[in-house]
Amino acid sequence: IAELDINPLLASSKGVLALDARIRVSTAGASKLAIKPYPKELEETLNLPDGRRLLLRPIRAEDEPALIRGFERLNPDEIRLRFHHPMKVLQHNLAARLTQIDYDRDMALVLADQGDDGELHAVVRLTADPDRRQAEFAIIVGHWIAGMGLGMLLMKRLIRYARQQGIGQLYGSVLADNNDMLGLCQHLGFVQEHSADDPGVRVVRLDLQSSASA
Repeated sequence: IAELDINPLLASSKGVLALDARIRVSTAGASKLAIKPYPKELEETLNLPDGRRLLLRPIRAEDEPALIRGFERLNPDEIRLRFHHPMKVLQHNLAARLTQIDYDRDMALVLADQGDDGELHAVVRLTADPDRRQAEFAIIVGHWIAGMGLGMLLMKRLIRYARQQGIGQLYGSVLADNNDMLGLCQHLGFVQEHSADDPGVRVVRLDLQSSASA
């Protein structure tokens, strides 16, 4: 309801009487957030070059312990490149926020072992604004599983998902010395620009609705 006009409104000791009323309803604005069920249709079994079979699937709230264990396996430089600052511990509040997501607005795809208690080896995620004009992405692939093209694969899956959701643009902040990630983004068609807030950061952007990459 954008506007409510009651005129005339008569009031007395016996009560209130509205003789005329006018209501104006506004057009729909930003989409409302909703709780979606776990999107099982996004699950995919991957056969790695080394013979392993891993499951690519959306993250779940119960993945928090595995996410923390995976963080503990990362080396300091991997943590710095992902979070842009050193971190020794992945605190519960951050781990919960990263695993308890709203599937309507956010998506995080994890590369995990088969089974409910499988370890997490990589995560790629996006967070969209309410109007889906743009979404910010982030990615981490553990060093113990690197060198098999998984970063490229995960980014392509995320780009495909973002397009299917009607998101207009995908963007991310990448440290200037993260040459591997900057090269990957360039290959996928992202445009790179200097961050206005931090000279050590590059912002990469991909127009999803006009680009045919990935």
